[in-house]
Amino acid sequence: MASEGNHQTSDPPPAQGTSADAPSVEPQVSGPEPAALSAESPHPDAGSLPAGGSFRARIRSFGAWLKRSPLFRTRRRAIVTLLIGIPLVLCIGSWLFGFVAFADAASLVELKGIVQTRHEDETQWEPAHLNQLLWRKHWVRTGAGSSARLRFFDVSTVDLGEETEVSIAQVSKRRGGNAIDVVLKVWLGKTAIRAVRFVDPSSSFRVDTPTASTVVRGARFTMQVAEDGTTQIDLEAGTAEVEINGEVVVLVMGERITLDPSGLYEVEQIFEPDAQLVAEKITAAWYAPGDGFQPELTENEVNQFLAAMSRQPGFFLDDIQVWFVDGEARAATTVVAPVRFDLSAAVSFQVIDGQVEPEVRAIAAGVALPVPGAVLNPALDLVLSQLEDYLDQAYSFVEFSDVQIRDGHIIITGRKQPDAPVNQ
Repeated sequence: MASEGNHQTSDPPPAQGTSADAPSVEPQVSGPEPAALSAESPHPDAGSLPAGGSFRARIRSFGAWLKRSPLFRTRRRAIVTLLIGIPLVLCIGSWLFGFVAFADAASLVELKGIVQTRHEDETQWEPAHLNQLLWRKHWVRTGAGSSARLRFFDVSTVDLGEETEVSIAQVSKRRGGNAIDVVLKVWLGKTAIRAVRFVDPSSSFRVDTPTASTVVRGARFTMQVAEDGTTQIDLEAGTAEVEINGEVVVLVMGERITLDPSGLYEVEQIFEPDAQLVAEKITAAWYAPGDGFQPELTENEVNQFLAAMSRQPGFFLDDIQVWFVDGEARAATTVVAPVRFDLSAAVSFQVIDGQVEPEVRAIAAGVALPVPGAVLNPALDLVLSQLEDYLDQAYSFVEFSDVQIRDGHIIITGRKQPDAPVNQ
């Protein structure tokens, strides 16, 4: 039944002698009366389509138009057109599909004390609950002595300290789920952010404050925002690009930037990457009583070790990052020789006959300019061969039995070789 004030009208009955599905023809003010066009009659112009009529009539007319098209005029042409056209349409559709972003959500995986959420369009805060999904335009805040953890795509996390307020601007996937985009805004308080670098080089993780915008492609950092908007960022691992009033400041591991609401900022070094953290743990595990060998290393310790190594003269890698997620390691770096390009990979490990066998699950390489395969492939082989060389040296000391990768940690288990060159 139509609502009051609205009127429903039906199509007028078909004119005598014409098909009920025939397209309507506009009457002429003067001149000869046009001939009626039935659905079965050939279209007068193969290069145009009828402008009116019912749906079935339009489909039939479209079919007739295709048959009269030069591409489908003969059976051979039709087959060739379909063989070429369908793959082409699929390729174009796949390419366009890569630019479409599909919304995703963050989840509240840890709660302590008073934690509340609300949607941007609402004014009332509601108590948060464990594993609650938070989408675009959702806000989260913590009370005094409270904390919370947001998890994105099962790997990246944002820890909210007490009296902190954060909003989610974007959480989405592109390219079939390989490219990830996350945008947050920290309005007040302290957050600790672990943005795991994704394999797809077009992925990004951005954190805004009232005074700056920070973009990372893999980084661990803390961010503190005061009530007046003053922001302090401490970069613990990776690199970050901080945009301040159109100016971009690049931070590297161990640097801190402090900026005030007016846009003035100061960068200082708060620590140097320390390779000794890993060396001390390996040494302690080696000289532990018995023949067992089981060091446990954190993500931060490994990244500091790699950063210190990359600063050595002649080292062929730069900005090395390793992220330990359950079951695999996400590794990313910039290869500087023989050609410069970004390399990202997801790697798992298994132990076979006392040796660690890395298994590359996904790999991506990005370059600023096209590089011939004859140059790029040897560069990739160089990276993998260096990894194998390091493992070959380790086999002189340890017979491995297990490698476990947990969230943020790696545990290596093995047995010391009785004839190992201990002095080395």
